[in-house]
Amino acid sequence: MRTPWLSTMAAVGWLGLVGCDALDVWRPPQPTAEEYARGLLVFYPGSSNLYVEGLGYYYGLKEAGIDMAIEIVPWSGFLTHQLFPENAQEEIRARAREEATRIADYIRSHPDCPVTLMTYSGGALMALETAAAMPPDAPVDRVIVLSPGLWTHFDLGPALDGTTQNVLYYWSPHERDLVEFVARNFGTADGHFMDAAASLGFSHEDPRLIEVIWTPEMAALGNNGGHLDYVLNFDFIKGVIAPWIITHRIGPEN
Repeated sequence: MRTPWLSTMAAVGWLGLVGCDALDVWRPPQPTAEEYARGLLVFYPGSSNLYVEGLGYYYGLKEAGIDMAIEIVPWSGFLTHQLFPENAQEEIRARAREEATRIADYIRSHPDCPVTLMTYSGGALMALETAAAMPPDAPVDRVIVLSPGLWTHFDLGPALDGTTQNVLYYWSPHERDLVEFVARNFGTADGHFMDAAASLGFSHEDPRLIEVIWTPEMAALGNNGGHLDYVLNFDFIKGVIAPWIITHRIGPEN
């Protein structure tokens, strides 16, 4: 019988023994001025906060023809919000406010360039809090969240208000065993110990919220609905995620 959380916990233990920095040997190429002039996509890793977690996203999106600047931005330490939960959420939110200021500066200097925030798992807190902190004159266009490691009742309203378009998220009922084990034993990124949105979806209702549920057809692209099926999955990233990247700034929805 498959017990995916056992292999995941073993991997976490191994990372702790060898040191996560030893495995984080990859860095994305520095975006060029020409890429920044075409737009910006910021990817926040999951709770590992390792650059290498974004490797599949970076090259999958580039192979799909996303020719704007792609940044991979770790937002905390390795599993910080789970291993050291005291004050972790407030520290992440403070980091998100700093990130919102940085991105707003880019938007003001590139007013015609699209901006998408994208993330995976526990990084959902960072991406959504960054969107929520965007100033009214410099919203991002879209936030894309894969397998959100947040409570299902997380309030998405402030993040939605920080976009010109919407928040889009993917979830899968096949993630339930793993993400509920992690949530009940270590907590979601926003500090709850039950009902993770990765396996249940968000309860929030808003016309600006786009929900994409795993379907069996995604298995042809290597995604069987598991929590780790988004990582290093070039075909899924190219075929399913890339089309949602906003490549031209189109203004607020009517």
